[in-house]
Amino acid sequence: MALAICEAILITAFILFRGDLSTEVMVLDMVVSTIILGLFFFDLLRPWGDQHTARMGAMGIRWSITISYAVIAIAAMILMRHSSFTIQLLVQGGLLALLLLGMAAALRTKEQIVNVYDEEKSKLNNRDDVKRAWRDLLEKVDQNGNIPSELRGRVDRMVQELRYLSPSNNTDAQTTDHQLVEGAETIGRMIGDYRMNNDQVEQKLAQCERLLQRRRTQYSN
Repeated sequence: MALAICEAILITAFILFRGDLSTEVMVLDMVVSTIILGLFFFDLLRPWGDQHTARMGAMGIRWSITISYAVIAIAAMILMRHSSFTIQLLVQGGLLALLLLGMAAALRTKEQIVNVYDEEKSKLNNRDDVKRAWRDLLEKVDQNGNIPSELRGRVDRMVQELRYLSPSNNTDAQTTDHQLVEGAETIGRMIGDYRMNNDQVEQKLAQCERLLQRRRTQYSN
């Protein structure tokens, strides 16, 4: 609705204040002005992407392109108002082509920003999943009165050491993260009947301790 009202005002202004503009030049200027108006409305009402970081990065590039096109196109309208319609059409058409190329480049840049954002988020999620799995396991251990204090202490040490775990940035580290999560979940299932599974719990916990040591040797950032 707001766009329609602004467009109606724009058309009325051109008709009332056309001066000595020829009809074809006036129509061309109206089309260019409509494109500029639409770009600003699109930028305000239709931001790209859902991710905050990616959206802000793409919006900066997009606004730069929109403002640059608007300033140059309006300047061309003013400076060439007495030039022939053909020349004005060629200039405005060239500016529109440059605008489309700029928008395509901005879209590509936005996709790259989103990919980087998703990659970094995935690294953090892998690390956070490991921490969450072992915190959950510690809670289960605390709730089970059959668990020896020595084993409870080892699980607690795992939780404390995982606090300083950095996000993984390679497939080996990510694989280790998944193994640590699976190990915590497996131990959590086995401690339900600890007296029956105490040997398996000990083996799995020792394996996870070794995994954590290996994880520290893998590159992370």
